[in-house]
Amino acid sequence: MTPFDLLGVPRDADESAIKRAYARRLKVTRPDDDPEGFQRLHEAYQQALQHCRQRAMAAAWEEEEDDIEAADVATVGDDDQPQAGREHGHGETELLADPATAHTVLLDAEQLDALISGRTPHLPSPVASAAAAAASAVADATTRRFDFDGFFAETVQRARDTPPAVLSAWLAAHDDLYQLELKQSVGDALFQRLGYDGVTIPPANLSALETFFGQQDYWLEQRMAVRWAIEREQTSRYDEPRPLAIRQLKRPFRWPQALAIACVPGMSARIARLSQRLSEDYGDLPDGIDPGQDQFFRQLARKDYLGVWRWLPMLARAVLLALLGYLLAPVVFAQSRPALSTALVVGGVALAIQGGWRLMVWLHAISLGDNGSANESRRTLIPVLLAVTGLVLAALSGVDWLAYPLVVPAALIHWRRSFDALRFLLGGIAMQPLLPGTLPDLWSAGAVGFAVVPLGLALFDGLYARSQRIPLSAAAGNGWTTLASYGFFVGWVLARVF
Repeated sequence: MTPFDLLGVPRDADESAIKRAYARRLKVTRPDDDPEGFQRLHEAYQQALQHCRQRAMAAAWEEEEDDIEAADVATVGDDDQPQAGREHGHGETELLADPATAHTVLLDAEQLDALISGRTPHLPSPVASAAAAAASAVADATTRRFDFDGFFAETVQRARDTPPAVLSAWLAAHDDLYQLELKQSVGDALFQRLGYDGVTIPPANLSALETFFGQQDYWLEQRMAVRWAIEREQTSRYDEPRPLAIRQLKRPFRWPQALAIACVPGMSARIARLSQRLSEDYGDLPDGIDPGQDQFFRQLARKDYLGVWRWLPMLARAVLLALLGYLLAPVVFAQSRPALSTALVVGGVALAIQGGWRLMVWLHAISLGDNGSANESRRTLIPVLLAVTGLVLAALSGVDWLAYPLVVPAALIHWRRSFDALRFLLGGIAMQPLLPGTLPDLWSAGAVGFAVVPLGLALFDGLYARSQRIPLSAAAGNGWTTLASYGFFVGWVLARVF
């Protein structure tokens, strides 16, 4: 496949067509999504440009040769004017061709200023001749030059400070831009520079620019909307109506401040969701968002994350609630309960509830995997481990409620099998008085009931999987386990009756 085929242009395409095709392909072949595809596209673009420029240089050389032969003929025919048509006074350039028929070259978006503003001596002679011919087709070479850098700076300033109608009127007042080829080249360079220079203009004025130049770039519109939302702290279109989230993302990362924000329930998820939405529309992490903030809150938003930053906000909330309990204990209990013990109970309960909820969310997250895989079979045993750990912790400490933060999440992770789980729960409650020794004194009926849910499901699922020679994770919903759950339920009914 030739470079022209990859770009989707004919072999005789000019530079403007090649650049437009390259810009279109860039919208679907992004360097961060497809590095190899982008590399092939960029190489094809460079090769196509080189082929086009070599063709233009050859045409320019042929045109120069024709001009020299014509001058030689004039010299032989008229000895009084040997340099006719080749010398011009005071170093000025005379236009030798009619502007309507002069040879034109569509200008490179990156070299627009050099080619149109007349800085052609830095280029090879054939290219300089072609560039001079292109400039003569759009303006008088001795009186008018198009300064793209100045035009870009003024366009950005007016686009930021004036309404769309005023901007459109100002653009329409540029006579040079009535030349279609120049207008097309200027438009290509303008929108390319707007996309990558980090310039921010209102979306309405960007629409006015697109209308004037006859272009519509959805990729640039999305990037400009993201920049405008970050600069103005207006993120309603990204489902975040309050500015607190975007302000936090714009601040330099400092862990005490980020930790304080993370203590607000639900705030971490909102900030992470906003950062993800902005990055998706922008194509990568937008300018103005601190990478440390983005990484911190996205990590906290992951349901399977149980690192230190997960536990520190939970511990901070528990400490704050314990302090509040310490301050309110003398008022609420009228000195009947020590303030310190009240604070410890409040803080411990808060930490246990948060930890239990987080473990349940974590179990649900890690339980998603390939059905039947070895990892999935091991994941199904995690609730069993939690239930056993909760019962052991309560037995060793002598505090039965310490089992609940572990046994409740271990049971609730099986919510998809709610009927089987409920029957095992009721049966476990009925079994608690029948436990041997001092175990009924160490474990409450509720703790035993919740622990029996993962234990019973895993036991009978395992027996069915062993008999059928299938992985444990593939045994969910089998008839053996359902029948066993009915047995536990009948035991609970009999215990209630007798």
